[in-house]
Amino acid sequence: MFGLEDLLRLAIWLPVFILAISIHEAAHAWAAWRLGDPTAVMQGRLTLNPKAHLDPFGTIMFIISALTGFGFGWAKPVPVNPYYLRNPNRDMALVAVAGPGSNVLQAFFWTAVLAFFVSLFNLLPSALRYAMDPIFEFLARVCFAGVFVNLGLAAFNMIPLPPLDGSRILRLFLPDHLRWRFDTLEMTGLGLILLIVLLWTGVLSFVWKPAFLLGRWLIELAM
Repeated sequence: MFGLEDLLRLAIWLPVFILAISIHEAAHAWAAWRLGDPTAVMQGRLTLNPKAHLDPFGTIMFIISALTGFGFGWAKPVPVNPYYLRNPNRDMALVAVAGPGSNVLQAFFWTAVLAFFVSLFNLLPSALRYAMDPIFEFLARVCFAGVFVNLGLAAFNMIPLPPLDGSRILRLFLPDHLRWRFDTLEMTGLGLILLIVLLWTGVLSFVWKPAFLLGRWLIELAM
């Protein structure tokens, strides 16, 4: 049974998650377009409209996992046609890094918003601060969610396993004779299966620790 605190956490985290993944996928689409591939633009993915990016199952998974304490979900991947790209290996890596990069920038944005609210709150008279405390607490929790959701998404997507963005970046540095073997992980679905197994067994839990520590440092900096 979920309590009021769980529902409040979901009410805060879900909109932040939807915004984070919408900007993430739009960043992929923008990078691909700038590098010569119009595929995502023609499919309406160069937009911040969540309808263009939300994956129903990925959103449901986020809702379920957020209610249990840690949000985990995904969006529809942006289509990229490497044949349009001027330098396919390099440009695919650049398109890939645009998504996590946008999440890191969003985390800094939420940190700045938090710092603004803290500064504004401290300027208020003590009596007014007391009255405004519940509102400030809610706004602070929204900013906390913005920091941790975005850093979590960035860290997760940088895991170098297909179909995540990190695999496109790793592929750039592999010698030619290994690239085709690495590509089979995605073409056969083995990369996704391996990723699910590693997540399920907790092997990849080390990925979240740097994101959590950085998030906590940013929040302490803003406070």
